[in-house]
Amino acid sequence: MPRLADAPAWPYLISKRSLKVDEEFVGIGEASKMLGMSRTSLQKLVDSGSIQGVKTAGGHRRLTRAAVNAASQKTGPKALRESARLPAAAAGALDRPRALTILVVEDDAATAALVAGLLCDCAPGINLLLASDGLEAVLMLERNRPHILVTDLNMAPFDGFKLLQLVASRPEYQSVALVVMSGMDAPEIKRRGGLAPAVLFLPKPVDLQRLRGFVEAHVQLHAASAQRALMRQIA
Repeated sequence: MPRLADAPAWPYLISKRSLKVDEEFVGIGEASKMLGMSRTSLQKLVDSGSIQGVKTAGGHRRLTRAAVNAASQKTGPKALRESARLPAAAAGALDRPRALTILVVEDDAATAALVAGLLCDCAPGINLLLASDGLEAVLMLERNRPHILVTDLNMAPFDGFKLLQLVASRPEYQSVALVVMSGMDAPEIKRRGGLAPAVLFLPKPVDLQRLRGFVEAHVQLHAASAQRALMRQIA
């Protein structure tokens, strides 16, 4: 099964075809006017990851309108201008935010492809990992420390129940958001140990809009957390 891994942090590369420019994205020129700063300063902030942006295959920068508005409201144009004036050595010393990482564990190729397509569409900057069973997922957990784990339950030889038990038993995974996709009915799930209250359960066929909403909420939380961390480094 193909694996989408090691996607770059901001700015990430996408095709022009996937940009909804009129509604969701603005160019550097318009964004610089919105923030009251020069195009050069804004480009520095996008390149450093201070503001979430994208770069088309032709090399043009685009910023999400939501990211520009959030930066203006939460940080303020003055602080952003100061960030852009950081010396190159200081800017290089900053810790770049890690891209939101999602691990999808699913042994059905069609379902895995459907979920992967949805995730790449609603959050194109993520680091997406695909595993076909729980054992492969354990190796990926150790190497990548995902922010979100989306897993099936009925897999062999290492099923989703064992995977969730392992995650629950390890302190380093306590912050991982958990999503279960399964065609298993409630009585059978309960008989096999049940699911923790914090786990989002999505019966198959999966409600893709509900999954989209869950992921989009975590994308926003992750972006806000990364912005706060960057501001702490600058202060």
